[in-house]
Amino acid sequence: MIRFSALVTLLALSFSSLAVASDDFAFHQFFPADPMPESVIGGPIDESEIELERIDQGIVIAAETSGLTPDYAYTVWALIFNDPSACEEGCDLQDMGADGFSALWTGVGVIANEDGEAEFESIMFEGEPAGEVLMGPGLANAQGAEIHLILRSHGPAAFDDSELLNDQLTTIGGGCDIFPCEDVQYATLEKQRRSVAAKRDKTSFQDFTAESFGEIIPDSKLKLKRKNRKIRLSGETTSLEAGHAYTIWAVIFNRPENCIAGCDADDMNLPSSSAIWSGIGFVADEDGEASFKTRLKEGSFPGEILFGMGLTDAASAEIQLVVRGHGPAAVDDPGMLQAQTSTFMGGCEIFECVDSQFAVIGQAMEFDDD
Repeated sequence: MIRFSALVTLLALSFSSLAVASDDFAFHQFFPADPMPESVIGGPIDESEIELERIDQGIVIAAETSGLTPDYAYTVWALIFNDPSACEEGCDLQDMGADGFSALWTGVGVIANEDGEAEFESIMFEGEPAGEVLMGPGLANAQGAEIHLILRSHGPAAFDDSELLNDQLTTIGGGCDIFPCEDVQYATLEKQRRSVAAKRDKTSFQDFTAESFGEIIPDSKLKLKRKNRKIRLSGETTSLEAGHAYTIWAVIFNRPENCIAGCDADDMNLPSSSAIWSGIGFVADEDGEASFKTRLKEGSFPGEILFGMGLTDAASAEIQLVVRGHGPAAVDDPGMLQAQTSTFMGGCEIFECVDSQFAVIGQAMEFDDD
């Protein structure tokens, strides 16, 4: 009988993979209180994403969010901790009086669309505020500052009053004498040294057979993209047995920073590790080739779970894929074919099941996020 030991063998070896650092954050619900430092930061907003890039003497922020009121006007404000070391135990609202702190308009004013969504981009330069500065020197340390964002509601957009609408989109108090203004979302774009995984990554499949282990599969490729607590995988591979059925299994290290000297079999006993069916099953074409795509979501399983809790940290997880052969596709037996393309042991009682290819993608690395 073919056992799970074949998959374990893969993890007993060390692999290398290219990882690219990226700043990726989300908006959170914001519940203001009086006094401000007692405000509560809630859970992340679905379908929200913020990307931060530090450029010469400036910061570029591109973002999208949801959960807004359709046709309401919003402004985005930046709390800038130019010297994060002046904060106590990490920068938060209680550090607004710290040396180098500033609060200012980011230059962003938006109107939520009919679905309560908005997208925006802000470019802030040192010493060049886009408009209203509430306090402090503005952005003075683009490479070292920690940035917090506040999304502020100014009520229904005054489409029939251009002057009022301009105030609603550019000032802290715009429209607040007519409509209740409220700070509704919050984001922390922290600057610290940490382990992250590639937001976008690509690699090739490698041969798993003993005689040519580790050799790159020609014309194979695998791409990874992380977004909104999901990981999207797509790719293609070759050198398969024409007409044979295959599955692809995902070995997930949700906390790769907890692995010892790279994630391998010794780290499979970590509570954060898991192995699941990736949702990919196929029959190789007449040239022994196949293409595929799937999406792994936090807390969701495409099918069979070999062990663990599946994907729980899409932002950080390292993914190791195994291409598993299930013998000639049972094209005349739909039930058997389904098992061959969706279960770990499908067809293995009749045909020999073999782990034939592997890939490692989204490997974690240490970086300073500047």
